[in-house]
Amino acid sequence: MVIFDSEFGAYMCERCNLHYNTSELARECENWDMHHNSCNLRISRQSVEVASRKYPV
Repeated sequence: MVIFDSEFGAYMCERCNLHYNTSELARECENWDMHHNSCNLRISRQSVEVASRKYPV
């Protein structure tokens, strides 16, 4: 279940704990993780954690 992490200020995928600016992206990440037992680079590269890095993926 996608939750809003108020301490982080973004929606969190409970499967991989990545944060997203929209609940739709977090839900898409969670659905992928659940069905494929892995992370999808196309989705995870949109996470807040990756976006805040100095060098893009």
